[in-house]
Formats: sequence, structure tokens, C-alpha cells
Amino acid sequence: MNNQFNKTLLASLLTFSAAGAHAAAFQLAEISTSSLGMAYAGNAAVADNASVVATNPALMTKFKNTEISAGGILVDADVHVSGKMGGTFDASHSNIIPNAIIPNLYVVAPVNEYFSLGGGVNVNYGLKSEYNEHFNAGVYGGKTELTALNFNLSGAYNFGNGLSFGLGLNAIHADAEVQRHLGVGGKAIAQQLAARASQLPAVQATQLSAVANQLSNMPANTSVSQIKGDEWSFGWNAGLSYELNESHRWGLAYHSAVDVKFKGKYSNDFPVAYNALLAQLANSGVSLPITQATGGEYVLGRLTLNLPAYWEFSGFHKLTEKLALQYSYKYTEWERLKSLTAYGSAGNTLFHKDESFSNSSRYSVGFSYDVDEALTLRTGFAYDENASVKHPSISIPDTDRTWYSVGATYRFTPNLSADVGFAHLRGKKNSFKEGQSAVFQVSSKANLYGLNLNYKF
Repeated sequence: MNNQFNKTLLASLLTFSAAGAHAAAFQLAEISTSSLGMAYAGNAAVADNASVVATNPALMTKFKNTEISAGGILVDADVHVSGKMGGTFDASHSNIIPNAIIPNLYVVAPVNEYFSLGGGVNVNYGLKSEYNEHFNAGVYGGKTELTALNFNLSGAYNFGNGLSFGLGLNAIHADAEVQRHLGVGGKAIAQQLAARASQLPAVQATQLSAVANQLSNMPANTSVSQIKGDEWSFGWNAGLSYELNESHRWGLAYHSAVDVKFKGKYSNDFPVAYNALLAQLANSGVSLPITQATGGEYVLGRLTLNLPAYWEFSGFHKLTEKLALQYSYKYTEWERLKSLTAYGSAGNTLFHKDESFSNSSRYSVGFSYDVDEALTLRTGFAYDENASVKHPSISIPDTDRTWYSVGATYRFTPNLSADVGFAHLRGKKNSFKEGQSAVFQVSSKANLYGLNLNYKF
């Protein structure tokens, strides 16, 4: 546990997930309400509204008038963690994901019959997880909050013969705050340090025993790490669309990898007097739970978070005049997220944590049915693969999950319509071990409720 404890500084920057309520790890799927009703099947091939800006910009050539779509999706997650620390201390916590709304806004404006422009604001990564500050396993799970707004500007060109191409530029503003607390970690590490003290020379043994005694008596809500930071990053996306005829269309979309280079402030509640002991004890083969004590004061830190590229292939097929089939396969290149390393202002390593994420796939299929000119009904099914397979954690309670979705569009007038959607998600139960003595089980489910308004000018 001692080895794991000193890695909590910024490792929880990877806890931006809703614990199985979204796509793999901390990637979000909730970009529009119309797509929610089909479990996001056909995302790169369906051109129902202006949200194509966020999925496949090539589809903007399908619009004849300027259109705008705005709304959001409410995430009501139900995630529970149960477990033990050291086989003795209870490490269970309910409802670790607060409710949250994921907003979106898109506009598509045709310039002529061949060229269209579009723009949008949505959230590709983010949300919030929160454990009580007295949680016994506070070194593994605390408060993590991320807002990652994606601002997109896109253009699309229709080459004729059913082929269109689109290209977009993305500016991402990420704002993060992470907190971790000591829990019962101080007592567990104090026992290890006290045992090690008996093997050291008298002076070092005395110092180590004093530190062990302090750690043992520190309250559970002692701050182990707190980090705040925000940063702008940039990426791009592109897409192809091929329409055989009005009844059959395919789309391929790509979103580039993005490196978010956080520069923030870090602090903990450990006395600065510990810093004088760190080097001495390290030379004796003893490591304290931290690499730098700040006594509650902030110091500068930096970390690069490598967000993945992803591909999506989709199809749209009208089976009858009223019924259509949509499907998607999405592949996310999570393997580029191999580790996290944080540095101090002097270039010193604050921590290094292996992540070894695995690439993940998402499969979805959906149907839409035009009841009449005013009403369209939708339903869908999807399966998401877990990306955090090799190093699972309660701070990243990722798991395989299944989506069951329904939705509808109602057209009040030829220009004004509303999308509503609902999805129920069930995550596969996951059991794993953290550190040397913590064992956890995570169960998760979620309900998603969406509403968007669309207007044609």
C-alpha cells in the first residue's frame, strides 16, 4: 500500500468517468438527444439535425437550410463501491456519481449547394465522482471534477455522386480539480514504517518512529493531495459520407488524439518538516507516502494527459417507407495512455503511475420509425467495452456496459421540432484489488434523460 499511496497526487485525473454511465474510461457519448434514443447507433451516417457537427462533419452537406440544435442530457448514475482495507476497515461508499447535465449546441449553415459550414459546443470528456472526505479508502477515491468543453468549427464539401468530405478544428478547454484524503492509510503505513524502524540505525529509527506516530494519529480527512488546473488544447476531426441513394448511406469519422498539458497547483496537509527526511530515508530504502510535503500551501505542478483518437463507422438503411435501420462501430485508441507522470516546477518527478489502458470498441444498433410527418420514434441497443482492464481502480470504476434506449422527435411546425430520449445503462459487476490489502467490488447502473430543440431558418 505504501507504494500505491504516494501515487495518488494526480493519478485521479483519470477519474473523469461516470463509472460506467458513458463510453469507456472517461470518454462521454452524450452529444445529442436524437442519437441518445438509438443508443448512438448510426452516429456517423444519420443526418437528423445539426449535431452532425460533433459526429461526422461530412453530413453537413445534407442540409438545405441553416439549422440550429440546442439542449442537454441529464445523467442520473447509481454507482456503489463495497470493499475492505487491510481486511479490517470498511471501504464501502454509495452514490459516488452526483447527477449532472451534459449540454450541447450546434449550428449548420449551407453556403451553396456544394459547401457548408458548421460549429458546435459539446463535452467529449468529463463529469464528476465524489467520495466522503472521511472515507476509509480516501487514498484511492476522493473528489474529482472535470469540465472539458469542446468548441468546433467545421466545413464540408459535396463532390457529387453521393460523396462528401468534412473537416473540423477543435479547441478544448479542460478545467480540473482533484482531492484525495488519508482515510485509514495513515494507520496502515505507520505500521509498515514502525516495522522498518527496527532495522535502521538509532537516529533514523527515532525519526521514522516519530513520523509513523504522526501518521497514525492524523485524522481521516487529512489532505493527501489537492490539484487544481485548467488548460486549452487543440485537435481536429474529419469525416466521409457516401450515399448510394436516399435509402442507403454510410459514414466514416475520425477524431484526433489530444494532449492536455495541465499546469496547476498542488498541495497536501503533511508537515514541511517531512521534506528533510525524504532524501535520508530514501537512501535507506524507505519511502514516505509523499514525494513532497507542502503543509497546506500550494506549489506548481504539471502533467500531460494523453487523450485518445477514435474512429467510427456507421450505416443508415431505410427498410420501408417508414422504418430505418442504423448501426455503428466505434474504436477508441486508449493504448496511447500508458502512464501518468507529474513534475514539479524544478523538474522533479512528483509521481509516476502506470495505466496501460487497452483499446476499446463500442457496438450499437438502432431503429427509427416515422409514425407520420409529425412524429418519429426511435430505439437502440449498444455494448461498450472497458478500457481500464490492467489496472482497475475505484477512482476509475470502468466496466463493460449495456445500453437500452428509446426516443422520439416531434415536429411542431416544419421548422420547429423537439427531441426527447431515454437510456438505461447497466454495468457489469467488477471485483479487483488495489495496493497490497484493499479489495473492492463495484456495481453501476444509470438513467439518461435528454431534451433538444431544433430550428430551421
